[in-house]
Amino acid sequence: MKAINKVLINSLSLYVNMAVNILVTLLGTRIILDEMGETKYGVYTLIASMVAMLAFVNAAMTAASQRFLSFSLGTGDLKNLKENFYSSMVIHIAIAVFLFALLSVGGTYLIENVLSINAELISSTYVVLFCMIVGICFTVLAVPYEAAMNAHEDINWIVVFNILESTLKLGAAFVIIFTPSVQLEVYAGLILLSQSVAYLCKRTFARRHYAETHYRLHAVADKGLMKNMLQFAGWNLIGTACSIARQQGTAILLNPFFGLAINAAYGLAQQVNSFLLFFSSSVVRPMRPIIIKKEGSGEHEQMKLMALTTSRMTFLMLLLVVVPLYVNMPFILSLWLKEIPEGTLLFCQAFLLITLISQTTVGLGIALESVGKIRTLQTYVGAMHILPIPIAYALFTQGFPPETIMYCIIVEELICVVMRVFISVKDAQIAASQSFQQIIIPCAFIAIATFAITSTSAYLFTNAWIQLIATSCVTAASILILGYTFFLNTWEKQHITGIVSRVKRKIMGK
Repeated sequence: MKAINKVLINSLSLYVNMAVNILVTLLGTRIILDEMGETKYGVYTLIASMVAMLAFVNAAMTAASQRFLSFSLGTGDLKNLKENFYSSMVIHIAIAVFLFALLSVGGTYLIENVLSINAELISSTYVVLFCMIVGICFTVLAVPYEAAMNAHEDINWIVVFNILESTLKLGAAFVIIFTPSVQLEVYAGLILLSQSVAYLCKRTFARRHYAETHYRLHAVADKGLMKNMLQFAGWNLIGTACSIARQQGTAILLNPFFGLAINAAYGLAQQVNSFLLFFSSSVVRPMRPIIIKKEGSGEHEQMKLMALTTSRMTFLMLLLVVVPLYVNMPFILSLWLKEIPEGTLLFCQAFLLITLISQTTVGLGIALESVGKIRTLQTYVGAMHILPIPIAYALFTQGFPPETIMYCIIVEELICVVMRVFISVKDAQIAASQSFQQIIIPCAFIAIATFAITSTSAYLFTNAWIQLIATSCVTAASILILGYTFFLNTWEKQHITGIVSRVKRKIMGK
């Protein structure tokens, strides 16, 4: 299959996955919130935040596994590819054991000494914690297999298994309707079941299709390779830990100041944020292995060009979703939820802006991964991610409202964008002038213009449904006109025209 066709198929598959995931999550969250209530749902999201924060090791190794497998495919070295997979597998088995012990001890300590949870829910909280810990272990063990599928660009099959998992999770939401006395326990157990099924599907597929996934446990032959992988993961670990600490630490920080109700509001806003991150990853994911393979095959200039283009395209496509969501968020929340916890609106709108800002330089991050130089990026940007937590703590003690921490994160994310640009100059040889001229300045211009045009047009409509549809159309038209006129360069226009022509020929059967 030609590369461009595979990218299109993978992209379409990811968009289907995104649509299913959004539908399942929206419907499932509404059912869960209605059935459990704010208190039980707050407990679940609180434990989920805690587990995610402590399980950051897996997120770091995921990026490392995908990078090294894609790079090996780019070099064409099959022996190295097999060693990469085996080293990744050994590391992930160790991580699963480590996380089980860490989360068991750390989770118990937090429940007993830090978190504010009603006494009658303590036993249910421990069941939720145990199920989440085992589920995290299955997720960890699935990483090498999913990384192999990603490196081989079989993303459409990852989508199939993800949709299966999402469907099982939706089924879990319906089941708790019939188990009112043990809702938390049943829901957590069924979520664990869905994670184990997804793991088995990915493992079975990978072992049937990729020779490198067949292994027997033995001493690692290439110690240098494992050392490089661990070093890469180690630096990535710092950035990932700081990012997760910012997001999930916010939930834990809000709890003692504002209680479980605000945790429910923040948890719902995180659901919205996860949609955006899933959408942006759907745009980026088909390009990531290709960009890394370009570097692996020695095509550095082509890699830089693709990285810059990825940032631009991701931003445009995310802007297409963010603007109408931001303008119509009150109406969207009223459709989604029967009872909207106080603070949900502000949290959701803040997450929209934070995600949009962070995605302006997503291509630069992939470029740095490609060359294997992520130490400076993860250290400095990671440190910046931590700052909003102590600043917000100090402000909360002075009586500031809960949304204050989101404003702190927005400012911090703007600073991080500039930092990524200058880090890319030294470590990926991408000139700052290129980044500012091709990404930062045009992204800022088109975002401000589109927000202004769409927000103004919203005042012309009184019916909420008509306003939602109209503002979505206005946003799309604004981005299309402004983007094509001021945003895309000649190469990108020609490339898009070529893709459209090929798609037309496929549809026409020519």
